[in-house]
Amino acid sequence: MRPSRLDWLLLATLVVPTWEKIRWETSAVSLTITNLIATAFVIAFVADRLAHRDAKLPSASIALLGFMFAFGAVYLAGYFDLRDHDALAFWVKGIITWSVHFAFLVCACAHVVRRGHVLFVRCVWAFVAGMVVNCVYGLIQLALQVGAGINLDTLVVGPLTAGQGKQGGIGVFGQVGGEKTVYRINALTGDPNHLGVMLCVPIFILLAWYLRDRRARRWALATLVLMLVVQVLTLSRSAALGDIVGLMVILPGLRGHLPSTRRLAIGAGAVLAAALVVYASSTFVQTVISARTQLSGSGVLTHLQFYQLVPPALDPNPLFGMGFNTFAVFYEFLTGRTDYGPHSAWVATLVETGVVGFSLYLVYFGWLVANSLRIRLAADPDISRIGWGIAAGLVGTAAANFFYLTMTLEYFFVVALLAVAGAALFAPVPVPAPRAASIGSTA
Repeated sequence: MRPSRLDWLLLATLVVPTWEKIRWETSAVSLTITNLIATAFVIAFVADRLAHRDAKLPSASIALLGFMFAFGAVYLAGYFDLRDHDALAFWVKGIITWSVHFAFLVCACAHVVRRGHVLFVRCVWAFVAGMVVNCVYGLIQLALQVGAGINLDTLVVGPLTAGQGKQGGIGVFGQVGGEKTVYRINALTGDPNHLGVMLCVPIFILLAWYLRDRRARRWALATLVLMLVVQVLTLSRSAALGDIVGLMVILPGLRGHLPSTRRLAIGAGAVLAAALVVYASSTFVQTVISARTQLSGSGVLTHLQFYQLVPPALDPNPLFGMGFNTFAVFYEFLTGRTDYGPHSAWVATLVETGVVGFSLYLVYFGWLVANSLRIRLAADPDISRIGWGIAAGLVGTAAANFFYLTMTLEYFFVVALLAVAGAALFAPVPVPAPRAASIGSTA
């Protein structure tokens, strides 16, 4: 199937949602590259449907539209709980961005379902390709910073955005011995924890897909190793939690596709032995690992502080919260910043949208997971593998978001698209059992 212009626009949107540094900041508006392309796709999709006088939507898009209206009602109810002009400004900005991306989700789902199997697979690999670009950028970012002290963002992001994008460079964790700097790759996301957690979904998709035919898909193994290396170099504990939880989800689906127990043991033993040698021979590595595994550091305390402040934040407006996207305004007394996001997507949802919004989000997320699990039942074994990967990535991401925030970001709408459109296309439709003939009926 030759891609149409609308297909190309959709695929372009799926490549860039993790490239958060590519943006144009002004005093009035903040536009990301994803905002622009997603808006263009929605406009093109609506124009195409109007030109063909076709208003039909698949049931999956209708369900998404229902969720969009439900969330919109909750967010509008939260408007009446806003406290000041700053909160209103954040609320308006959040509503506009959310509306664009949820509208994109509804329209993109309708388009993928209509175009079918080939476009869905292209969508999966477009998303993975965007993450590969991010990973390669991150490794070059680290090499240039360590080897020559060069900030890659000023060479790439600056010219692409006319100086309006984020050019803060690679993340700095600290120093060892007052001399050696510890860097954390953030690539095009701008935040190492964002990058680490975002990698959970493509890692599990690739893992499930690669294991079905290991000999023919060695390129997938190389890509998987690349992503895992970059994820480790983000030093993100939230990403590690996401990987562990995701593995627990995906392991039942990998039975019969894993290497033999003997090969797994040899491989794990070799990796563990190499890790122990590096750890024992490097004070630098020992210091970094110690810093990232201790539970009494300032980062852990910050997470706990946010959870402790949920009850007082909810107390004035428990039903609909303080207002969508207004977390930074309420918590400025703690963070000292007016643009600071929460360290948990679940805290943000509860505080900003109250018990009603939080309950609605739980239903929505549960529905996304249910859709991804339905993809596992696809007749095509490759699609079934992808379904396992999406399910593991979703649950792993949810776990990671207890201590960080990515589920409100643009890329998560893409993950939702893959789950919902995949189920609509490939999940088997239950066939009702034939009714038994009633007693006394005639042939």
